[in-house]
Amino acid sequence: MLNQRNEHQTTRAHAVSLPAALILIAVLLAGLTSCSHNARPDPKDTIKYMFEAMRQSDSVSLAQNIDLAAAEQGMERDLGPAAADSNGVQSNPGARLLASMVGDGELRDRWLNDNQIVLGHAETKGDTALVEVSFIDKVTRVQYYNKMRLVWRNERWIVIDFHTM
Repeated sequence: MLNQRNEHQTTRAHAVSLPAALILIAVLLAGLTSCSHNARPDPKDTIKYMFEAMRQSDSVSLAQNIDLAAAEQGMERDLGPAAADSNGVQSNPGARLLASMVGDGELRDRWLNDNQIVLGHAETKGDTALVEVSFIDKVTRVQYYNKMRLVWRNERWIVIDFHTM
């Protein structure tokens, strides 16, 4: 009789754990499915879109993919000092950078016409990403290695710095 009781308890324990296991599996699958819907795009795609927008001189797309004011701060060596009003305040942060990236802009010419661009590894940590970008001089074949910094903002990757090295 004791033996029958142990078998009955074991069967009951398995009967309870099977539905619990099925519920656990369902919850895990639902979690995995929801994670895949919330997956962020590859930050390299934003860099690709940026270079394509430069090729097309698309200032609207550039402004959507770059924090122009933030990125311009790291570009003074390339753009020269910013003009300021009588109070020392720059009137339109990011405007010089944008002008340099479209039309006959110096940065557009240097990056797109003088170099082959190769995108390397993207490293993401939380809401920040670094994307390796190499510029290979078409004449000398010298490679200029760089990383561009992006942040996750408003459900998209935004470039905030072109020179992180």
